[in-house]
Amino acid sequence: KLNAQSSDETVKYDIIIVSLGARYQMYCSNISRTFLVDPPKAISDTYDILLGMQNACIEAMVPQRRLSTVYYAAIDYLKSSGNGGLVKSLPKNLGFSMGLDFRDSALVLSPKNQVMIRSGMLFNLSVGFSGVALSDSDKSSVGNKSAVKSVKTYALQVADMVVVTSKSAEVLTKHAKALTDISYVIGGDSDESSDEGGNASHDDAAYAKSLANQEDKYPSGKRASARLAKNNTGAQDTQEGASERERRQVELMSRKNEERIRELARANAKNKGADKESDLAEELITYNRARDYPDYVMPNQVKVDMKNECVILPIFGNPIPFHISTIKNVVLPDPDLATYLRINFYTAGSTIGKDTPVNMGKLILKHAPYASFIRELTFRSLDSHNLTQAFRQISELRKRVRQREIREQEEANLVKQEKLVRTKNERVPRLSDLTLRPVFSGRKTQGNIEAHTNGLRFISTRGEIVDVMYSNIKHAIYQPCENEIMVLIHFHLRNPIMLGKKRQKDIQVFTEVVDASLQVDAGRRSMYDPDEMDDEQRERQLRKKLNQAFKEFCRKVESTAKKNGYSLEFDIPYRDLGFNGTPHNQMVFVQPTLNCLVNVTDTPFFVTDLSEVDHVHFERVTFMSKTFDVVLINKDFSKQPWRVDMIPNSDKDAIQDWLTDMELSYTEGPMNLNWKQIMLTCAGDDRFYMNTEEDEITQKEAGWEFLRMFGRDNNSDDDDDEDDDAYSEEAEADGGGESEADSDSNSEESEFDSESEDESDFDADQDLEEQGMDWEDMEKAAMADDRRRKQSGRDEEEDARLKAKRGNGSQSRGSSKRTSSGSGRRVEKRRRR
Repeated sequence: KLNAQSSDETVKYDIIIVSLGARYQMYCSNISRTFLVDPPKAISDTYDILLGMQNACIEAMVPQRRLSTVYYAAIDYLKSSGNGGLVKSLPKNLGFSMGLDFRDSALVLSPKNQVMIRSGMLFNLSVGFSGVALSDSDKSSVGNKSAVKSVKTYALQVADMVVVTSKSAEVLTKHAKALTDISYVIGGDSDESSDEGGNASHDDAAYAKSLANQEDKYPSGKRASARLAKNNTGAQDTQEGASERERRQVELMSRKNEERIRELARANAKNKGADKESDLAEELITYNRARDYPDYVMPNQVKVDMKNECVILPIFGNPIPFHISTIKNVVLPDPDLATYLRINFYTAGSTIGKDTPVNMGKLILKHAPYASFIRELTFRSLDSHNLTQAFRQISELRKRVRQREIREQEEANLVKQEKLVRTKNERVPRLSDLTLRPVFSGRKTQGNIEAHTNGLRFISTRGEIVDVMYSNIKHAIYQPCENEIMVLIHFHLRNPIMLGKKRQKDIQVFTEVVDASLQVDAGRRSMYDPDEMDDEQRERQLRKKLNQAFKEFCRKVESTAKKNGYSLEFDIPYRDLGFNGTPHNQMVFVQPTLNCLVNVTDTPFFVTDLSEVDHVHFERVTFMSKTFDVVLINKDFSKQPWRVDMIPNSDKDAIQDWLTDMELSYTEGPMNLNWKQIMLTCAGDDRFYMNTEEDEITQKEAGWEFLRMFGRDNNSDDDDDEDDDAYSEEAEADGGGESEADSDSNSEESEFDSESEDESDFDADQDLEEQGMDWEDMEKAAMADDRRRKQSGRDEEEDARLKAKRGNGSQSRGSSKRTSSGSGRRVEKRRRR
């Protein structure tokens, strides 16, 4: 029941309701949670219904509605979800207003209260059920020794502080209340099956239990090492964890595929026709008519119009303008008797590189099917002055246009930020003596940072200003100086901002933890040197002071942003889950946060938003390699994946556990893959996340399942085994009429097959051994093989000589034997005569 009072009785491990109240500056607050121990399915289902009913009540708490609508919203939810029988288990009210008084009796969430809800009201929404019956069939799934076995009726309660805003209601108490967060299973299944026979005595059970303990302790009848037993247990736990992780990954990948199909469908419906305007090419126009030509144009000279960005070339005595964007390059060979100027143009069929103007590439694709292109033009002059001047002007104009286009591309994705509103008549949070990264124009930038109404402002000692708006901050990271030499605050932005002449998406301020005055001398200090101990003590105090200052600044920034209607929270990296890797060019320590995978200590920064990661693939996962690589695939297939290389194998299980907890799917493979080609293939496949081809009948691997090292199931193997079994049965049925000769021949063939299989197995093992050797072992094996060949060569020569000698002797002996045998036959004939 919900109105139970605290007492000295021991709490049973069944259903525990905990209520906690607090008072701060005379204002009251309250929260209630229900914890379930060994809950049957009926109780878990009722708890889920309770959470759904609470959400329905929160949605009903809107200004200009009566308080009674909240109670009726709960009743409507129960009836609409098919749980109308729980209406009688509802309490008389679902909470009350709270403030300086713990309970305002005039503002109770009851079915008869007709008071209107207003913006700014604060309620303690307390929903629950009491007196819910629990049948014996519902308790059959729990153990015999579980305390739930004795429960006949139960109660559930969840209470939160809810404030009514101008449009909706907001929950202030953020403590977890999902079923997975409040449910605990501590009862074992062994108690249920302990009395299966029904006639076994207590002594027999105790004796059997003691024997089982002895077998577990000494399985072979001999004493074993405790360390080895611990290692075996750890290996078994690791194997079980890996199998459980693999099972969860299969379910996670199938669910992710379905979610991605829905996301892509919504994105396609939203962006339908949006890319057509961006694909249009803009025609190049230099002059509208010939009279607009400059006055200095001559019929047989190359002229450059810097204003209109074109080159006027003489063709058959007529000046023809060419836009500078059409020129690929210009070449001026060393002059001999005459000076030559060769101009190459962009044409259809040529490679469109990254230096090609974007609009020119679109024009080539547009006009390539039916237009003729000029590939190059060469001009010759005996006077080198004019062509040399034209060459310089064309090169300079191409450089200006290229720089302008690069600047426009960098600023194309820039979002215009709102103007910073400075806080007045109030002390603003400030941190002093900070260093900014990235720096302005290659120089170290130092200054102060302040938190204002809608953003932060960094002011350098040279007067340079950088504004970061709260609405543009995607992730804010605070990293204390534990084992690093600096304490820092890092901002990962939603949209890049211009810092100097470059756009940046990561802004960081930090302070190095180094004492201002350090004594540097050539002599070594003793570990008991008082000065050394004082320096270490000062460094520890400085670390603690800086950590506290930065932490306090982050707390003030969060409160300032929240007070002005912005949501900003600082994440702290989990150092215990960190690992060493190479995301760029050097080995760094990569750490996960709540929403990212980061390394913000070294530059260039590595910040990967986990919400943008579609899948994770492990490369070079073999028994021979000591390290592996991790590839983080972006949901946007037009972007290349993030990489972290050279991660030690000892961190693989921990990383995979973390990915599974973060609900990110992963696969493993023994080699590095060509991700550029893979991403192009995936981007062109409209049915990438579906498990069927376009005919919707042919099965295929959905999503990233094709990256799995092993198959998802072994159905085909089972089918093959069944076919083999059926074939063997037929062979046994037909084998009665076979002759002995056939059986002998079959036995000989089987012996031959077994010999060949043994040889093939030997060759395969030898190949595996060769694959597992390193360079030194391979060199030693090669030297030994050379020595063996030389020795075998000498042995073959000696064998040849010996065979030659033996051949001569055998021939002489053979002739004597033939003569003696012939004389013997003649003597025998004479005797017969």
